[in-house]
Amino acid sequence: MTEPGERPIPDHVHDAAGQWLARRQGGVGPDVERDFNAWLAMDPRHRRAYDLAARDWRDSMLLADSALGRSRKLGRAPFLMQRSTHVGAASLALVAAVGLVTPGLIRERGSFALVSPAEAATYRTSIGEIRTIRLADGSQVTLDTATLLRVTFTSGSRRLALERGRARFRVVPDDQRPFVVTVPGGEVIARSSHFDVSVTQTPPEVAAIEGMVELRSASNSEAGSQLLAAGQRVELGDRSAAKPISAAEARWPSGMLGLDATPLGDAVAAINRYNVVQVRLADQRLARLAVTGAFRVGDPQAFARAVAAMFDLHVDRSDGAVIILAPRKS
Repeated sequence: MTEPGERPIPDHVHDAAGQWLARRQGGVGPDVERDFNAWLAMDPRHRRAYDLAARDWRDSMLLADSALGRSRKLGRAPFLMQRSTHVGAASLALVAAVGLVTPGLIRERGSFALVSPAEAATYRTSIGEIRTIRLADGSQVTLDTATLLRVTFTSGSRRLALERGRARFRVVPDDQRPFVVTVPGGEVIARSSHFDVSVTQTPPEVAAIEGMVELRSASNSEAGSQLLAAGQRVELGDRSAAKPISAAEARWPSGMLGLDATPLGDAVAAINRYNVVQVRLADQRLARLAVTGAFRVGDPQAFARAVAAMFDLHVDRSDGAVIILAPRKS
């Protein structure tokens, strides 16, 4: 609530307040506290936003321990702060801290409302962000840049919907509940395995890192399910022989882009997914050049410099939002 004469608190300040609340849940060192106090001093609205977040968090704990909370089976569930219809960055940090994706609070412009255990938690990462989350069953999910994942765990099922981006799943076994990841055009089913799913292209691609996963394609349902063994990757619905996973491809959760004779056009598209500053090719014939190496995904300028050195190209930074790779003039 904004008092008369007070400036309204922007959404991004509410989000930052939630992030600070999450960071300070388990006790932090003096460096974090110093940074936190500096953030508070920057703007009076920062203090107001943090006090609101802390108050709502305390209220949620009291409600969970009340007769109403216990009657609705909320007693053992910490609350998940979820902005509007999605989980913001602060919510993800809180979920990672408590290890749960069950009941929560939806924040609608500063106020909170209860959500039930049957509703799906939603996780998203922004451009350039890679984040690992521990789910309620102990499984782990690493979200790549610009990824959107919806999770619904009930007593009888573990279902996740990957709507955008890429994710790595490390599944804890559960004999009663298979781990099902739905993607556009099908689903991936696992019981105890370690695998990647990417919907950055059509059709989606699945890579089994450890264990075995089952693939079911909606477009090819008559052919039945397909098993994918460790070390293999395949596009969903492709019944041809699976391809091997390269060590470079498997490194993406570390924040490194591994390339092995990759066409420069594909490499540029991959690095651009992680950055606001975009790399462009002045001549599309450059897209066919084969690039090998490892590059930090968050440093497009270093990537451009390295590629330019490989192929004797010119790097144009005259536009701050774009890095252009062009053939050198004779």
